[in-house]
Amino acid sequence: MSVTIEDMKQAVDHLFPNPKTIEDEAIQRACINRHYYLIYYMMLNVIKDNFPQYDMSRDGSFNNTGSHKRVFLVFEEIAELTESKAAKRLALQFTDFLTKRHKADYRLEENFSSGEYAQCLRYADRIPELAQALIDEQ
Repeated sequence: MSVTIEDMKQAVDHLFPNPKTIEDEAIQRACINRHYYLIYYMMLNVIKDNFPQYDMSRDGSFNNTGSHKRVFLVFEEIAELTESKAAKRLALQFTDFLTKRHKADYRLEENFSSGEYAQCLRYADRIPELAQALIDEQ
């Protein structure tokens, strides 16, 4: 069995129907993890469907780095080549979202602040909008 991006979105919405009302830090961290992975897979699809010149495999574009960083590097390169503000914002927001997701997942001894949580939720909303703006620019 496989799942689609829409299946993942429905699962995230089912698990976290009102993410802005979550106050428990452990639940917030789990919520950010699921939102991040939804966005990650959405961005892989954006790249595959709209920027096929980038090979996201281990042997492809930016093969000397991790799969998540490759997404950032694609949008960063598009920004440099086209001077697209949407691509630049997309690169910056995606990499900050990844950094915050790492903190939420791996640095349990550190406080994950309500501000960081709110920022991640904004990224989950804004990154797809920026991706669509970038697609529309092409």
